Amino acid sequence: MAGIDFQYSPFFLAGTQGSLYVSAYYPLNPHDLSKKAIVHIPAFAEEMNKSRRMVALQAREFVKNGYAVFIIDLFGTGDSSGEFSEATWSQWQNDLNSLCEWLLDREYQSLIFWGLRTGSLLALDFISENTLNVKQLICWQPVFSGETFVLQFLRLRTAAAMMNKNSPQEKVSDLKNQLLDGRSIEIAGYMLNPELACPMLKLNLKSLNLQNIELISILEVVNNLDKKATALAIKNHDFLKSQVKIVSEAKVLGCPFWSTQEITEVPGLLNETNNCLTLEG
Repeated sequence: MAGIDFQYSPFFLAGTQGSLYVSAYYPLNPHDLSKKAIVHIPAFAEEMNKSRRMVALQAREFVKNGYAVFIIDLFGTGDSSGEFSEATWSQWQNDLNSLCEWLLDREYQSLIFWGLRTGSLLALDFISENTLNVKQLICWQPVFSGETFVLQFLRLRTAAAMMNKNSPQEKVSDLKNQLLDGRSIEIAGYMLNPELACPMLKLNLKSLNLQNIELISILEVVNNLDKKATALAIKNHDFLKSQVKIVSEAKVLGCPFWSTQEITEVPGLLNETNNCLTLEG
């Protein structure tokens, strides 16, 4: 087909709790087929759906650089087995392990993880708990505090209740306590499993072992390139630099495509992400 310079070959991978859908992109030219793989760890809930366009565009860019790209739908999401209400953090860790084992069985020796939002946190946690050789971690708009993200997600429910006078008015702290008590909560159409949320509540950079990572690339989309970084962002980045051999950072101008009402593209992010591959060598 004219204009197509990659091979798209999705498949179902056997996971520990069912089939996992994997979108696979390969270089079209057989001579370009290398044993270098990039694994994408998606964003959370609706953020994943909003981001699919940008993720697909970036995958095609990676293929041009000779990489095979594998985008996994974690258990309970997308076209994989299970319901979101059944998803747990440990299960998602198992899903990543299943894909990595599949890649290693096929002699992919060079692995790069590419996480979006909470996908970056999941990747960091996975790497910290395993001896797998991940050459590089590329983070798109990374979430470095699981608690901050979960509380923001819970606010979607309290905000919706404020718009409806007939709904009970709840506090974020009350919803958090329900999760800690082992009770699931429905938020924006997603049933949040406490076994998914509670491990996230405990995760932050300082809780992770980053010694197995040599290179982290952090890319953020901002609405103003002149805007100064927050004190927390500076603190997180300084901590990363104290733990990881190489930390690269880049900001691009654009809209937060993972949360916009309409599907949005940020071409500058694609270009900056391609530049990260030169660091990996």
